[in-house]
Amino acid sequence: MRMVTGAILIAAAEQAFAHAHSIGFPHAVFASQVLMPASVVLLAIGLVFLLWGVLVERK
Repeated sequence: MRMVTGAILIAAAEQAFAHAHSIGFPHAVFASQVLMPASVVLLAIGLVFLLWGVLVERK
């Protein structure tokens, strides 16, 4: 379950990163100020969950 949670959070991070780059001109600065840090946080938490799941399942 931890690995699935990690994979979902990594996918959400990728979506936030992609949306930060695809939003048009008037809102691009605000969107990148919100979505770029959000994608970094989601990626970090997702990697922690994924590695935690791999380490627990390996035992």
